[in-house]
Amino acid sequence: MSSQGKNDKLQNATHYDGKVIIGLTGNIATGKSAVMGLAREAGALTIDADKIVHELMDRDKKLQEAIAAEFTSRVRKADGRIDRDLLGQIVFSDPDQMALLESIVHPAVRREVDKRILESDAGYVMIEAIKLLEGDIPKACHQIWVTRCDRQKQLERLRVCRGMETSAAANRIKAQGAQEEKIAFADVVIDTNGLMSDTQAQFEVAWGRLPTPGQAEAKARLDLTPAPVRRPLSKTETTTTETAMETAVTAESTDVSDLTPLEMGDAPEDLQVRRARPNDIPSILLLIQQSSGGAIKMKRADILAALSERGYFIGQVGSEISTVVGWKIDSQVGRVEEIYIHPPEMVGVTGTAVIQEIQKSAYGHLCQLIVAFIPNNAPDDLRRLFLAHGYTPMERSEMANNWKEAIDESQPEDSTYLVKVLLDTRLK
Repeated sequence: MSSQGKNDKLQNATHYDGKVIIGLTGNIATGKSAVMGLAREAGALTIDADKIVHELMDRDKKLQEAIAAEFTSRVRKADGRIDRDLLGQIVFSDPDQMALLESIVHPAVRREVDKRILESDAGYVMIEAIKLLEGDIPKACHQIWVTRCDRQKQLERLRVCRGMETSAAANRIKAQGAQEEKIAFADVVIDTNGLMSDTQAQFEVAWGRLPTPGQAEAKARLDLTPAPVRRPLSKTETTTTETAMETAVTAESTDVSDLTPLEMGDAPEDLQVRRARPNDIPSILLLIQQSSGGAIKMKRADILAALSERGYFIGQVGSEISTVVGWKIDSQVGRVEEIYIHPPEMVGVTGTAVIQEIQKSAYGHLCQLIVAFIPNNAPDDLRRLFLAHGYTPMERSEMANNWKEAIDESQPEDSTYLVKVLLDTRLK
């Protein structure tokens, strides 16, 4: 077959046939590079998604121009390459600017990852990315591997291997989510606290349990559809949008025409929102039972299974957990699928804080829409809470196709929905 014929065949492929794909993630300095090296020695194609970002910023003129168009020409060096240090100063302290950058960069990274997988003859592929779980790549993976180690070991590696000051190293570690958040989604966990021989022994056991390339299910190719650039709204646009959404109208989703947005008080100093961890399961079970008046009874195994399917945000004041919300993202639609709040008067406190955190997560993942599924027997204050944060009814006839599909796939029985549009992709 000619080179052109081979290229055409690869581009027309719908799946990654004959390949076992492993996604590798973990927090900074937890040993991902060591595991990648072992996979490379075992004959795998290894793809570092974060390095691809750097490579593209150095050589991809279209990407360089797109970044400069949004962040001004000062982020380009004299030779055209992106000044990553300067760009980092702009985006790392501003979630909206980070979301904008990722909306430009991530499609280019997916295209490069897709190209490398298709062109390689390797039967095993390992893709490393520190934000692996927050994108679309896991859909193409047969297994997710996560590296972990103690915080002290992370500090030691950052100081010794990367020459960081202790305070800078501690800030880098603190800036990332808890390791348990990634571990909750892992098929394999590699503990790198010990010697390299210990890491290698764990790797060999996990590698030996992988299916053979010929037996593994062929995974569908990554979605290469160009995504709209996610520009932050101006203050004027934000105010106008939120005001319009707070003016609720009757629609087939739910009737909130007689309700007014919930008023929120000042947040307590010890208010905290975080991702649920496996050791939170007893508290989550108790909260579900209390908020449902005993009508919903779940077991530890049920929550563990749920943690593998979606993320859970916890809202608490001090050590008292009063809000748990089940949340997931698929096809650029964020979905609030479970809402438990107890006592009821915390709806405007921890409930508000969790919804605000969900919106930040949605922006960071380039969501077009957030849909909140609200039980039919939920108190009106819960609906008023979402109204206060810009959620509104919407007729299905007004929705983009992927929005309707998301509702069809996820809406629980005996529930209605309210939506918040973040990026309007509907045809005008």
